[in-house]
Amino acid sequence: MGNGRYRTVFHTALSPADAFAAARQELRSWLITKSVRQKIDIAAYDAGHAQLGDGIVLLRDSRTDGDGTQTSNWQLREHKDNGYWLSSLVVHAPGKIASQEERTWFWLDVEHVRKGDDGEIGPPSPAALPNLARKLLAMVDARDHWAELRPTPTIIRPDRVEELLEILTDERRRLPVVVASPHPRILFDTWKKTIDNVTRFLPGLASLYVMDPLAIEDFNRAVGFAFEVRSGGVRTYLPDLDLAIDEDAVRHRVLSGARIEADVRRSAQLLTAIPRQLSADGRLPEPLSRLTRGTFASRAARSTAAESPAIPSYDFSILIQENVAIRGENGELRELLELAGYEERKLRENTADLQDDMIGTAAELETANQKIAELVDWVRVLRQRLASAGRAADAYVPTDTPTLLPTQLPEVLTRLKELDRVEFTGDDDPVWRLEEKAQSSTWAQTTWLVALALQDYAEAVVGHRFNGDFRRWCTEPPSGASAISAGKVKTDESESVQNNQKMRRLRILPVPAEVEPTGRIYMGAHIRIGGGAGMSAPRLHFYDDARGTGKIYIGYLGPHLPVKTTN
Repeated sequence: MGNGRYRTVFHTALSPADAFAAARQELRSWLITKSVRQKIDIAAYDAGHAQLGDGIVLLRDSRTDGDGTQTSNWQLREHKDNGYWLSSLVVHAPGKIASQEERTWFWLDVEHVRKGDDGEIGPPSPAALPNLARKLLAMVDARDHWAELRPTPTIIRPDRVEELLEILTDERRRLPVVVASPHPRILFDTWKKTIDNVTRFLPGLASLYVMDPLAIEDFNRAVGFAFEVRSGGVRTYLPDLDLAIDEDAVRHRVLSGARIEADVRRSAQLLTAIPRQLSADGRLPEPLSRLTRGTFASRAARSTAAESPAIPSYDFSILIQENVAIRGENGELRELLELAGYEERKLRENTADLQDDMIGTAAELETANQKIAELVDWVRVLRQRLASAGRAADAYVPTDTPTLLPTQLPEVLTRLKELDRVEFTGDDDPVWRLEEKAQSSTWAQTTWLVALALQDYAEAVVGHRFNGDFRRWCTEPPSGASAISAGKVKTDESESVQNNQKMRRLRILPVPAEVEPTGRIYMGAHIRIGGGAGMSAPRLHFYDDARGTGKIYIGYLGPHLPVKTTN
C-alpha cells in the first residue's frame, strides 16, 4: 500500500498570521540546513525567486477566499536520485473553524518520484523523516484533536493518566497513539533513551508517550488486561479504540521489551510501518479534503509566468531567454501531470490489491464461520450425550492444553522450536517485511496453524500411518489431526516458473547438509498465507523430507516470489 511518501497533517491554535510566519521561518531554517550539503541560494529564497539552485525549484502560492479562508503552499522540487524529490508544505486557515484549537492546519508531504531512462515513472525511494517535520513539531503546539504530536515521547506521570485515557478513546483521533512502558530491569532514564531511539521515525505520524514507573499500574488497571502494556513493551493503539471490547485488542499491537532490546533498528522499522501507511494512504481531514498539491503547483507556475516583466517584441535575445523560461515552466507542469498519473496508477493498484484481499478474506471468513458452526454443533451433541450418560460435569471441563495463537510473525519463528518435525531454514528478513503490514497478525496465526498441520503430517508419515503428500493430508485429514484448507497447498510451481532459470533460482532455498550436501534445494511446494489469491497473499515455501530426515523444512516465508506476471 505505502508508496514511500512521508505525510504529516496536524492542527494548531495559532492564528493564521502566526502559522504562516512559523511555516516561512522553519522552511527557511530547513533550507539553510540543506544548503550545507547542496548549493541552495538562500538570498534567492528571501527575494521570492523560484530557482534556488541547479535543479532546485521552489513554487509558492497564497490565496484568500471570499469566506475568509486563507491558504499558503510551498512546493520544493530537487532533481536527483534518478528523478526528483517533491516536498510540499500547505498551511490552511479555514474561514469557519471547528474550535479555537483547530484554527490552522499544517500538511507536509515529502516523496520521491523516480524516472527511468524511458521517461516512465518507476517505484520511488522511501522518504526519511524530514527535518522540516521535526522543526515544525518543535515550533508549534501540534495536535491530532486532543493528542499531542511532539518530536520525542511525552512522559506520562500519575496525574496525566486520565488525560491519556481520554486521548486513547477520543472518537475524533485520526492517528495512532504509541505508549511505551517502563522496563522492570533497566533504569527509567536509560530506557527512555531507548524508547526515544525506537520511536525516532514516528514524529508526525503518531502521538508518542512513555509511562512513568509510578503511573504504569494505574494505566493498566484502567485499560484492562486485554489492552495493557508492561515490561518495557510498546503498544500502538489505533484509532476507534473501544476498551469495552476485549476482542478488539488484537488490532492494537504490542512490541515486547525483549524484542526491542534484541534489535532496536528492526523494532523502530516495525513500529513505524503501520502509522506511516495510515498517514500516507488515509483520508485528509475535512478542512483539507478539497485541497490538492497539483492545483497549487500549477497555479503557482502560472502566477510565476504571469509575473514575468513584459518584454519588448524587438529584443530577440530577451525573448529567447523568456522562451527558455516558459519551456522550463512547461516542463514543471508536465512533471506535475506525470506525478498525478503515477498517483492515479498507484491508487488503482492499491484498490485492486484491497479488492483481492477483501474477496479472499471474505471467502476465508465464510469457511471459518462454517467450521465454527460445525464445531459448536459437535460440542453441543457431545455435551448432551455426556449429560445423558450421567457425566454432565465432564462436559464443561476445559482442555488441558489450549491452543494459543501467536500475533506476530517473528514470534512464529521462535515458537517453531516447540515443534520437532518442522524447521525454519530461511532468511528472516522477508518475515520482518511481512510484519510491517496491517494484516500481519492474521498471517502469524495462519502460519502457526500451517506449522501445526505440517507437524501432525510429518509425525504420521514417520510413524507409517500416512502414505500421501501434505496436500492429500489436508484433503482427507485423519480424525483429530491438524490440517488446513487443501486449496492453499500447491505441490509445485507452474511450468513457466519451473522452466525459467531466474525464477527457479529464487526458489532454491537453504536446507541442512544431511538433506542436500550443497546446503540448498529447490522448493516448489508452497502454501498461500492470507486471504488474497493473487500476488498480494504471502507464501510459505517448504521441502518435505518427512520420509528422509523426518522433518519439513520451511525455506521461505515472505511476500510472493516473482513470477512471469510480476511487473
